[in-house]
Amino acid sequence: MKLFAFGSNGSGQLGIGHTEDVSTPTPCLFETDIANATDTTHQEKTDLTDILDDDIVHIAAGGNHTLLLTKRGAVYVAGCNIDGRCGPRYQNQDEDGNISHFRRFILKDSITGSEISTFKNVSATWEGTIAVASIPQPQNQSPEKETQDKIYITGPSPKGTLTHNTTNPIQPGTSIPNFPPKDTKITSLSSSMAHTIAILSDGDVYGWGGSRKGQLGARNRDSKIVCQPTKVDVPFPVKGGVCGREFSVVWGPGGKLGVFADSGMKWGITGIPKVLSGFSDSDEDVGGGVRGCIPFASAGIGASWHGVYVHVAPASASASGSIAVNENDTQQDADSAPNPHPGSIIAWGRNDRGQLPPPTLPPTVHLAVGSEHVLALLENGQVAAFGWGEHGNCGPDTDPQGNVSGTYNIVPLPETVSAAGERVIGVGAGCATSFVLVS
Repeated sequence: MKLFAFGSNGSGQLGIGHTEDVSTPTPCLFETDIANATDTTHQEKTDLTDILDDDIVHIAAGGNHTLLLTKRGAVYVAGCNIDGRCGPRYQNQDEDGNISHFRRFILKDSITGSEISTFKNVSATWEGTIAVASIPQPQNQSPEKETQDKIYITGPSPKGTLTHNTTNPIQPGTSIPNFPPKDTKITSLSSSMAHTIAILSDGDVYGWGGSRKGQLGARNRDSKIVCQPTKVDVPFPVKGGVCGREFSVVWGPGGKLGVFADSGMKWGITGIPKVLSGFSDSDEDVGGGVRGCIPFASAGIGASWHGVYVHVAPASASASGSIAVNENDTQQDADSAPNPHPGSIIAWGRNDRGQLPPPTLPPTVHLAVGSEHVLALLENGQVAAFGWGEHGNCGPDTDPQGNVSGTYNIVPLPETVSAAGERVIGVGAGCATSFVLVS
């Protein structure tokens, strides 16, 4: 597998070997020697490759760092590491503390001293990293539970973003104590700038970090900051969730959907389109949020800083029928729309920079939502980008304000991709960063 990146790169977060922004997909580089990841005194030049012998299954991005999770549980990191957000500091970081290529993320448990090198999920706040590992239980524990999940945190934790209210870096290898609850596993994890939600195997939701905007439910709003995992009240078992800048979205069986945010929040985040509102008036409240229902097969749900994106399960389709609703729209088109076309996107929220999908967007098979831009892998194998692209994260062509608004760009791929008979199999998006997976 190969990974290409473009966009904001001031801290090396694209992992392409330097710290300059680029507007065309550029090969990401990976360290070949795993020993370097545990050697904090290593100063020699490392061997790099642009081929990863594993499948990337998840990409998480902070403000200036990137995390890649592979099928085998390896995590690779690149970007700012002045404060340990990418793991232990290394002698071969640059003078600004940046890592400009991807290297393995390996921790030493601060309590047991055990080396932790495989993980089941990762997420990133603006400055921090959260990683979930399955840890073998001591032999005197129940034999029915072979492992227990443990959440490791590293980087600064202002306003409780990593369950500590401190701007001082948290020592890599630190974990959140007594979480998750006994006999539960973490099945989903999502973070935004300053808050995180974790979905448990029993359908419960816990969150921490900023809470004053209702992003962790009404019960936690008055706390303003939640510095330990705290239950979020949801009236249905939850299967997954995503975080926007100051809101959260969760979903469960039967298409149940909940959005946690202040009702007066700018950009209309709580204004779920009627096409997604198959519920009675008595069901509208969801612990301080609003409730909806997805009456069709969904390929996934994403959140930008100020928008929500529901991806209709793709299939062969001649038109996209994408529906975008922002605070200046009447919602008439969305409210009266027929069943959406396969591969289309239903989105609502901020659109002053073209963040919502244009109506001409073709059917998509994979969607990646960044902070203020979106990448879509189209049915024809091309990659489309739209939204705020000032750093080149939507490709080389933007309007004078740095936007791709009301339309979309087709991202130009290196000629070597087609020449080698390779194809795009996935896309990723972060904070003005874009990624294309090729195999």
